[in-house]
Amino acid sequence: MTAPNVVVLLADQWRGQDQGWLDDTRGRASQVRTPNLDRLADGGAAVAGGRATSPVCGPSRASLLTGRLPHQNGVVANDLPLAPHVDTLATALSGAGYRTGWIGKWHLAGLPRDKWVPPAARPGIGRYVGVDCSHDHIDGHYYAGDGSRVDFTGYEPEVQTDLAVEFLEERNGPFFLTVSYNPPHDPYDSVPERLRTGYPAGVLRPPPNTPDTSGQREVQRLYYSAITAVDAQIGRIVGALDRLGLRQNTIIVVTSDHGDLLGAHGLRAKQSPYAEAVRVPMVINGPGVPASRPTGLLGLVDLAPTLLGLLGLPPIGAYGRDLSDELRSGAPLRPELLIGNWVSFDNGYDQGIGEWRGLITTELTYARTADGRPWLLFDDLTDPWQLDNLATDPASAGRVTEADARLAALLAQAGDTFAPADRLLTDLGLVEDWNARERALRGDRARLLPPPTR
Repeated sequence: MTAPNVVVLLADQWRGQDQGWLDDTRGRASQVRTPNLDRLADGGAAVAGGRATSPVCGPSRASLLTGRLPHQNGVVANDLPLAPHVDTLATALSGAGYRTGWIGKWHLAGLPRDKWVPPAARPGIGRYVGVDCSHDHIDGHYYAGDGSRVDFTGYEPEVQTDLAVEFLEERNGPFFLTVSYNPPHDPYDSVPERLRTGYPAGVLRPPPNTPDTSGQREVQRLYYSAITAVDAQIGRIVGALDRLGLRQNTIIVVTSDHGDLLGAHGLRAKQSPYAEAVRVPMVINGPGVPASRPTGLLGLVDLAPTLLGLLGLPPIGAYGRDLSDELRSGAPLRPELLIGNWVSFDNGYDQGIGEWRGLITTELTYARTADGRPWLLFDDLTDPWQLDNLATDPASAGRVTEADARLAALLAQAGDTFAPADRLLTDLGLVEDWNARERALRGDRARLLPPPTR
């Protein structure tokens, strides 16, 4: 038996509460259908406590790959490049003799977004096929392994799965492959008509924290349709592994970089502490991972050291924990996790979501703003839809004080001074990169920083 293979199926902006296998006794079970994910969950570790440390694309993806928080790996906002010298899950596995590949969205190579990702910008990834960042889900393009542009007709996840199967069919020693699907990320109407038929808008019910309008029901129908469409591609990947005789020796991970507010609390997209943004799928199935539904949290920042632990390799990361022993035994995972928005930008900034840090446990969500003000405190057991903010409730003052003290301890452990965004960007030497992304993506709304004094 050779060393186990690893396949990570990473869908963009897939909310953790929208998984078919969840059976939530508090009424939060989703109306979405994910039969292929459900089968993986039944046979592996199905973690309801999957969480994004920083619920937005670039920072979350960097944490997943490095086991480091944004202030530790330098990716504190979208379109800031991951440093070429940083240790990643891919560098660790390539160093251990693994063939490594990444298909689809990367979003860690800086500007411009529409490009092939060169080797220096993807540490440890031997083969890259995709676009650094694109939201053309139908009749789009990708860049092949030699950097040449390839136009395609059809639905992007289906094309990416075809490319993934080609990689699997090479069967040349142990491999690490990530398939980074863009859906269910918006534009929501990019899911083909033929894949929308399973969700009649008239029968969908928006959650209690989301307005019930015809427009909302349509968005929800499209979002669920995209999730089910991605689930079909998960089934194709598993089927290819079975056909090739690789399934029994392959660890499969299904997760996402963050969730989607999708209208909850009157907000859209991500960058907030609400569960819709922070909670992500986390199903791990394969050798060494018995069937279980462990309690506790497993952050994306824990994924790289945990996978390396399952493979018997040394962990990486300054903050992520190796939770492989807990997965092997079905024991509780993390009791608490530091989360945050290190730099506010784009639609988060436009919606008034500034910089914040937070504490999340299986019982509560707490967040503090950059000026030190308690912002949100939710009892996630009694208030699963996070409708009752206790942060300013006099009767909850003791709970706020306790949560803030726990957050302060987590910040100290992580070496996070919670510096203002302009100072953080300056201290990390990212002012030029930040100004470039602001000019390119924000135009006359760019928030430019003065060059640092020498």
